[in-house]
Amino acid sequence: MTIFNPVTIFFLFIIAALVLYKFEKEKAGKIVVILAFAEIFLFSVTPLPVYLLRQLEQQYPVYKGSERLPILVLGNYHAEDNSLYPSQKLSVQSLERVTEGVRIYKSSTSAPIAFSGYAVNDKVPTATIASEAAVSLGVAPKDTITLTSPRNTYEEALAYKKRFGTQNKFILVTNATHMPRAMLVFKKLGMKPIPAPTGFFIKEGTREAMCNWYPSSFKLVYTEMAFYEYSAQLYYKWFK
Repeated sequence: MTIFNPVTIFFLFIIAALVLYKFEKEKAGKIVVILAFAEIFLFSVTPLPVYLLRQLEQQYPVYKGSERLPILVLGNYHAEDNSLYPSQKLSVQSLERVTEGVRIYKSSTSAPIAFSGYAVNDKVPTATIASEAAVSLGVAPKDTITLTSPRNTYEEALAYKKRFGTQNKFILVTNATHMPRAMLVFKKLGMKPIPAPTGFFIKEGTREAMCNWYPSSFKLVYTEMAFYEYSAQLYYKWFK
């Protein structure tokens, strides 16, 4: 849970209200309490969270090409559980990225496919686990490349640039919510990525795609993800 989570913001409001009541600022305290409940209603009941996330996910279409271009699958994280197969160790987001990378690999006559991601617990890098999962799904080991040092999107872009340069196009695979930020970073460093988003949360024909007013814990998650991505985009635009 981060500062972008509406539940975190709600409790910060409540704590602020309690402090105001403690110092006999009852009117201000009541206003803060009202704001707290208004905020949690806005981000758990209204259609706003769905809209915010959809605006991110719809910026780039699904990749439907079959060009034989290098593929870069961005990392997320994995579990250090030796009782599981590599694909089962991956987080949901990592697995979505790997399977999309494999799909493109198989449709493009076996282009080289690179995986990035560092060792979160100083053990096995996520890139290695992702590569092993891809091999188990039919990728030839000789076609896999691992970038095991990057810890975030910017470092992933730098690592890819250092190894492969900026002259050639490549297919960039990551989650649809993350794709706008990833494209911003890679293009800013002079590279030529072709977006291949995956892991869509908002899909046509589902309850989440509607402008609904149903209370949902998923909307809290959507809000946190959207605020994080929009904030990170601003950071990369201004400071990188």
